[in-house]
Amino acid sequence: MLTTIDNITIVLCVIGIFWISRTMGKRSADMESFYHANKSLPWSLAVGTIAASWYGGNGTIGTVGYATSMGIAAFFLWSIGAHLVRFPLALWIAPKISIKVNSTMTELLERFYGRLASIIGAVVLIVSCLSISEVAATGYVGTAAWNANKFVAAAVVIAISIALTCIGGLFGVAITDMIFFFLMILSVSLVFPQVWAGIGGFAGVSAILDGVDPSLMTPLGGIAPGRAVMLILICINVYKDPAFYQRFTASNGPKTGKRAMLTCFSIWMSMDACLMFTALVLRAMDPGLTIQPEVAYIQLILGNLPPVLRGLFILGLMGAIISTMDSYYLIGGEIVANDIINKLRPTPLTDKQSIFITRVSCVIFGIVGLSVAFRFPLVYDAMIFVTSLSMSVLFWPVLMAIMYEGKKTNMAGLVSMFVGGIVWTWFTMNPVAVPVLGDIDAVLIALPISLVAYFIGNQFGTELNRGFAEVQGEDVELNGMTAAEYAEEIKVEWFGIDGALCLLYFALACIYSFGILNRIDAIIGVFCPLVAAGMTTAIFLRYLFEVFSFGKAK
Repeated sequence: MLTTIDNITIVLCVIGIFWISRTMGKRSADMESFYHANKSLPWSLAVGTIAASWYGGNGTIGTVGYATSMGIAAFFLWSIGAHLVRFPLALWIAPKISIKVNSTMTELLERFYGRLASIIGAVVLIVSCLSISEVAATGYVGTAAWNANKFVAAAVVIAISIALTCIGGLFGVAITDMIFFFLMILSVSLVFPQVWAGIGGFAGVSAILDGVDPSLMTPLGGIAPGRAVMLILICINVYKDPAFYQRFTASNGPKTGKRAMLTCFSIWMSMDACLMFTALVLRAMDPGLTIQPEVAYIQLILGNLPPVLRGLFILGLMGAIISTMDSYYLIGGEIVANDIINKLRPTPLTDKQSIFITRVSCVIFGIVGLSVAFRFPLVYDAMIFVTSLSMSVLFWPVLMAIMYEGKKTNMAGLVSMFVGGIVWTWFTMNPVAVPVLGDIDAVLIALPISLVAYFIGNQFGTELNRGFAEVQGEDVELNGMTAAEYAEEIKVEWFGIDGALCLLYFALACIYSFGILNRIDAIIGVFCPLVAAGMTTAIFLRYLFEVFSFGKAK
C-alpha cells in the first residue's frame, strides 16, 4: 500500500505532467500538429513514445502474468522471438511508412482498395484502439497500490488518459511518454536485483519450481506450441499497428523512426528479462498462484522500494499504461473523425471540427473499454482476442499495400478482409485443438486462408494505384523526393548506425541466453537491469537536450 508521502508525490507529478501536456498542446493549432506533431519528432522522443506505446499494461504486468505460467520459455519464445520478427518492420518498412503513409492506415487502404475497404479497416482499428487490456491493467494496479475497486481505479486512469490526449495531442503525448517510460524502467531496474538476490537467484528459484513444474525452468517448456506461435503472431501484429505507423510518420525523417525502433529492441529485451524473472520469483513465492499474478507483482515491487520511490514507480507504471491508452485513443479518434465521419459528409470537416470529434471519441472509447475490460482472466487474454481479430482482417491488405509494388486490385483487399473476418468468427465460435499443439487460435487458421483469398481476389476488380503513382498519374507518395533520394533514405546502413544497433541487440540476446542457460546470477540479476536502466537514462538525458528545440521543429 502507498503512504501519504507516496500519494503526494504522485499528485504533484501528475500536475506537472498536465502542465507539460498543456504547454505542448498550445502548439497544436491544426490537424497536422495535433495528430502528427508536424512530423518533427527527434530520435530520443521517437524512442520514448514508441517504447512507451508498446510497453504499457501488456508489456509490464501483462508479461508478468503470462511468465508465471510459461517460465523461462517466455524469454526464448516470447521476448527474443518477438523482437526478431519485428526487425524487418524497423529496417525496411518503417522508412517506407514515414514517406508513403501521409496520415492514417485507413488512407492507405482507401488508396489501394477503395472506400469500402477503408471503412471496414477503420471499424476494426477502432476496436483495437479501445485499449481493453490496458484498462484491465489499470484496475490491477489500483487494487495493489490503494486496495481500490478495480473499476474505480480504471475509470480514474481513463479520465487522466483522455484529458492528456485531448489537451496535448501528439505533442503532449510524445513528451509525457518519455517521462513515464523513464520512471517505469528505472524503478523496475532498481528493484529487480534486490528481489532476485532475496530469493537466492537461480538456485533458490529452481529449488522451489522444480518441485512445482520442472518445465518452467526449461527454454521451451511451460507453454503449448500453439500458444507460442500465437504469441509470436502478436508481435507480427505491429506490422499493422496504427500507433507505430503514427510514430513513424511523425518522426523527423525515415532514418529517425527506423533507428528509434532498433534502439527499442535492446531496451525491450532487457526489460523483458527483468519482468519475466520477477514472475518466476512470484511463482516461487506462491506456487499455486493463489493471488492474481499482476497484483502480486506490484505488491512485491512496492514492498522493496522506499517512500517517494514507491510513488514514482506507480506513476511510471500507470504512466506506461496511460501513454499506451492515450496513443490509441488519439489514433482512434482521428480515424473516427477523418476516415469515417469526414468520408460520409458532403463537405470536409474543418480542423476544429475534426479535433472536437476526436476528443468526443476518446471519451466514448474509455466508456466502452471499461465496460468489457474485466471480462478476461488475464491482461494478455484481452490483448490476444483483439489482436487476433484485427490481424485476421487487416494484416495482408496492409502489408501488401506497403511492401508489394506490383498489381493490387480493390477486390484483393476486400476479399482478403471478408474471408479473414468470416474464418476468424467461425473458428472463434467453434474452436479446434490439436493434441500436439494444443488449442489453435482462430488467427492461425484465418491468416493463411486470407492470404490465399488476397491472391484470388487480385485476379479481379480494378487497380486503383501502383507503386508511387496513381493510375491518373498524380504522384502522391514520394512527398517531393526524387527516386534517388527515396532510395537513399530507405537504405539500410549495415556498416553504420543501423548495423551497430542490430549488433547490440544480437550481442545482448547471446549474453542473456548464456546467462539463463548456465544459471549465472550476475548476468540476469545485475547486468540485465543495468543495461535497461543505463540505456533509458542516456536516452532520457538526450531527450532533455532535444526537448527544448523539439517544439520549434517544422
